Amino acid sequence: MYKQLVILLAAASLTACSEKEEVAQVQKAPVEKAETTLQTYKSQAKSLLADIRTQNTAQELEKSSANLVKTSRKLLSEFTVKYPQCQTYLGALDAAADLIPTLPLEEIETGYHADGKLPKFDDPVCYHAKDLLVHPATVQAIAKQGFKSETAYQDAELEIVEVIAHFDQVERALN
Repeated sequence: MYKQLVILLAAASLTACSEKEEVAQVQKAPVEKAETTLQTYKSQAKSLLADIRTQNTAQELEKSSANLVKTSRKLLSEFTVKYPQCQTYLGALDAAADLIPTLPLEEIETGYHADGKLPKFDDPVCYHAKDLLVHPATVQAIAKQGFKSETAYQDAELEIVEVIAHFDQVERALN
């Protein structure tokens, strides 16, 4: 009986040690951080670019580009906290965000790519931030038209390639 008691105590001791190690490992496991708006934007832009390159359906590309526009609006809101001098410029753009994809491409080009419908700004960093919304909204407009022209997919691809370049500037400005 003495041997059985010693074995039972040894087993209980080992089990307790094992459980403590598991708890310690769980507590030491790195806590995943929530994805930032910058990270979300970057991954959505890359995903949209891949979908354009594989010539996904117009409906899917319209949905993906609309999601990128939505993320850009949140990012621009965060951006103006650090760069309040961009508030008037980016605020006017945000107010037009739902309208832009419904416009003819020529009007988007003159009104928003070339700033014809936006107030003047003093800091070049504002321009890069603006393009995070305008380029995906342009893709959204192209997708609404149904990729009817021969170059529509190429045009959409160039829009997102360009927005990724602007994103790099914005990312540096925010970090």
